[in-house]
Amino acid sequence: MAEISDTTEQKSVSGTGTNSHPGAKSDSLQALRGLAFVGIFLGHFYYFGWTPISVSVFFILSGFLLTTRKNASYEKYGIADSFKEAVRRISKLYPLHIIMMLVSIPFVIYRAGGLHLSDLLIKIGCNVLLIQSLVPSADINASLNGVSWFLSNIFVLYIVFPFLYRLFKKCRDRLSLVFTLIVLIAVQTLYVYFVGCFVHTADVMTYLIHSSPLYRVFDMSYGIILGFMSMKERKPDEDSKLLSTIVELITLVVTGMLVFIWSKESMIVYLSYAPVCPLMSVIWMQLFYRKGGLATKLLTNKVTVFLGDRSGSAFLIHFPIVVYINTFIFPHLTVLKRTIIHGILFPGSVILTLVLSYLYDKWQAGRRK
Repeated sequence: MAEISDTTEQKSVSGTGTNSHPGAKSDSLQALRGLAFVGIFLGHFYYFGWTPISVSVFFILSGFLLTTRKNASYEKYGIADSFKEAVRRISKLYPLHIIMMLVSIPFVIYRAGGLHLSDLLIKIGCNVLLIQSLVPSADINASLNGVSWFLSNIFVLYIVFPFLYRLFKKCRDRLSLVFTLIVLIAVQTLYVYFVGCFVHTADVMTYLIHSSPLYRVFDMSYGIILGFMSMKERKPDEDSKLLSTIVELITLVVTGMLVFIWSKESMIVYLSYAPVCPLMSVIWMQLFYRKGGLATKLLTNKVTVFLGDRSGSAFLIHFPIVVYINTFIFPHLTVLKRTIIHGILFPGSVILTLVLSYLYDKWQAGRRK
């Protein structure tokens, strides 16, 4: 998620008022970030949303933006250079990660029914080192501030990014890139299928097809491939606006149907939607990058762009707030009162998250001057 709030660098590379570079449409990509964050917030607060697609979108966006910046250094990076670059990229969000980890400790102690010091120290150590996403257990990889597995994951993927970049750069034309993209989606789908067939522990299964770097490297790869494709893309035909609008509306309807199905799904693990998420995420990425139809134009506005600008820090902040509400407030309410309180606390928690995010980002901007 570190790449989410990297707007200044994104806009400085892409320029303003021009489409000479794939990253020039930064507002639409920021809007996509904002909408993805909304889907995750809804998923954590109400237990429905487009969270599965949103998570994939974040990883795809990271790969796309890193690729379209066309940094010549990628060609020379070894593992040490990649590690240093990964540290630099997450440095803006790392202090917030530590703060929210500390804020979450009382929740963890309360839910565990008391202080288990050795267990807590292991979780703190994994979170401080950002290695929690390498442990195939939700008790570790989703410990403390549960969503921080994303930061751990993206840190790992930043390290391997230059090597993926050099691999996919070997695809010489757009057709070979499209073919590679299709093959990878098929391989990822088969991977999910085999995990479902041979892994029977829900905890491990969820890890392998949701929070594992091995699974998310596919999403990063899609972003890299889409980045290379965008560099070889012709300018969209003005006459294609109607077709683009139709495609966008169909994608909206399909996404709505998926959200409805997921809200009714009783499975704890992610088998029910993992295979379809990569394809839907790639489609949304392409639609917002091209911004050729009415739907993406309407969805790219000041509100969604603002949410996208805040989404990096807001992502880490929102989860402890939601956990606090779900732990200390909702269990003590009747169904009717819980429904009423939902309508009050949801906008309140959104506002609190955005205010805290704004203050943190402003503090970070001041430190970097």
